[in-house]
Amino acid sequence: MKDINKLSDYERGEWDCVHGHTARDCDSDEYYRGYGETYAKEANATWYSEQIFEPFIKQTMGEKYNEI
Repeated sequence: MKDINKLSDYERGEWDCVHGHTARDCDSDEYYRGYGETYAKEANATWYSEQIFEPFIKQTMGEKYNEI
């Protein structure tokens, strides 16, 4: 990783998204591109994980799953 103080706008967008920060107002297009692409990757990974693992979790937990 580069020095945290020398990130490009794109990298700052990635960093903010990965660390759960809200996207900043009035920043560059590259910042928003980095933030948006990272957000989309995380959303897709979450969806995929839920599709793959939720049936397994339901099966192994049975009725306890419905209590959560």
